[in-house]
Amino acid sequence: MKSFNHLAKKPKKILSFTVIPSTSNRIIQFNIPYWLPLFSIIFVLSLLAGTIGFSTSFFDTKAKLSAANNTINNLQVEKHGHLEEISHLKGRTVEIEDKLVSLYEMQNQVLAMVGLEPSDFAYVTENSSGGEILPSILVSRSNRKSILFNDDIDIDVEMEFLDNLIGKQKENMKKLIDDVEEQLKYMDALPNKQPTIGRFTSGYGYRISPFNRRREFHKGLDIANKRNTDIYAAGSGVVTFSGYNGAYGRMIIISHGYGYTSVYAHNTKNLVGVGDRVEKGEVIAKMGSTGRSTGPHLHFEVRKNGKSIDPVSILED
Repeated sequence: MKSFNHLAKKPKKILSFTVIPSTSNRIIQFNIPYWLPLFSIIFVLSLLAGTIGFSTSFFDTKAKLSAANNTINNLQVEKHGHLEEISHLKGRTVEIEDKLVSLYEMQNQVLAMVGLEPSDFAYVTENSSGGEILPSILVSRSNRKSILFNDDIDIDVEMEFLDNLIGKQKENMKKLIDDVEEQLKYMDALPNKQPTIGRFTSGYGYRISPFNRRREFHKGLDIANKRNTDIYAAGSGVVTFSGYNGAYGRMIIISHGYGYTSVYAHNTKNLVGVGDRVEKGEVIAKMGSTGRSTGPHLHFEVRKNGKSIDPVSILED
């Protein structure tokens, strides 16, 4: 207890300040605790440090916010650019599909010209949605555009599908070229060109013979005209016979391939020999009346795999 009282009676440290105004004789004196100046300095420094820290944090946050806004703006510009690019790609996709449709239509026109069936060259493929289509032709142009410009459509998937479609069309075109070339060879060889000009005097089939008035089967087509009228090869091929053959008189036989042969009889003169390659429409003989004949005419036969057929069934109009 004595020790506590001793501490209690210990004088407190204070700072005394005396102010002597120049205009007054009165002296002003005041005391402050010894710790107050130090506390004030610490408080001011702490306040200053807090202000500086807050200011630094504020400006740092402001800078980050500005950078974030710039990033957002840049991303929006970039997004807009990507959207424009995607729109352009979709537009190009439509253009490419339109060209594929045109190619497909041209393909069908070519097939029609050479007598091939379009169904032989049609292929069914799956589109990006899993549905089956026949090379875009079954989808209207407006329909395809509305599908492609749908935001839900994945342009990469569409482009992959289009690339696959182009690949299939390329394969189809290669096959088309090969088959068209073969078809053109076939059409050139087919003995369907009228072999001469003149009047049809006797057709294919049964008739009354002009020689014995009996019913007989006439295996060809008779075309009458003046002596020395040009006779043409009905199709391209190789001459397998050129000479005199009894009742047929002076005669030519041409092998066209594909099982076809053609016969030209009663000629007054043959202009080609065995082994000669003749082109469709080439003059091969002159009309005459050799052999068993009632006057100048061409007896024309077409044989398929060794059997006679009606020439009219394949002759061009």
